Amino acid sequence: MQLNSKKELTPVVFGETSVKILKTKLGPHIRAFEQHWHDRLELHLIKSGSLELCCNDEKVFVNANELSIVSPTMLHSGKSGSEGYECYVIMFEVADLYNGTVSAKQYIEPIINGKIRFKYKTDNSEIVTLANQIVEMQQNSKNYHPLETVGRLYRLLGLLCEHCIDDTHSSPQLFESFDNVINYINLNFTKNISSASISRQFGYDESYFCRKFKKATGITVTNYIRTQRLEHARRLLEKTEESVRHIAISCGFIDAAYFTNCFKTAYNISPTKYRNNYIKQKNKEPY
Repeated sequence: MQLNSKKELTPVVFGETSVKILKTKLGPHIRAFEQHWHDRLELHLIKSGSLELCCNDEKVFVNANELSIVSPTMLHSGKSGSEGYECYVIMFEVADLYNGTVSAKQYIEPIINGKIRFKYKTDNSEIVTLANQIVEMQQNSKNYHPLETVGRLYRLLGLLCEHCIDDTHSSPQLFESFDNVINYINLNFTKNISSASISRQFGYDESYFCRKFKKATGITVTNYIRTQRLEHARRLLEKTEESVRHIAISCGFIDAAYFTNCFKTAYNISPTKYRNNYIKQKNKEPY
């Protein structure tokens, strides 16, 4: 399933091994990354401290010697814990590992399409050790053949599928049946829609619809609609001079006060301050 908001647009440049490693170190309670999603698989190997990771509607703390797992197309954000954190971010495109084998079609294709979701973190010693090996191989790439690293990526996917599949959020049939619902929301989120009106539109009982939507997508209907509205509003704050009130109403919020509260909760900044900061940053950019 492709979420049509907050997709990370900055391309990641991979080398011969289709994997990229970034070392990150932050002090206490610092926003590491705003809510977004991307097509790649992303892992955070925590070396010290902790990362507060928010995936869809759930928050988890990933501690030292643990590994976070951000599945493709999953909305996520993160900030450092009370002691800060130091970690290695391991990124790779699962699609680069797809081939014509039966196992690739059975496991890799569903990961790419979001039909297989992984648990948000693991402390499995074999997986954590393998992640450390991949980091070491990338940092000392002259000592390893690129195919050795690619082999480790296949091994990593195999272990994730063996130990870390999240059965509550992995369901091909549910995924496929909700594609039309997602498309409907993506086209109509600025209108007065809700879980009640959408369930009527598609002939579902509302409580059943809400349960199945959460299971299929990992996020509630209400939060998905709000996320779409907030991202659209953020773009309008950047690209237009319309008032906050006008933007709030045009994006489907009931009033400016409620919109401001939702925006501050999502981005830790008011709409007005966000716009001012964006303008200042834009004016600093060289022509």
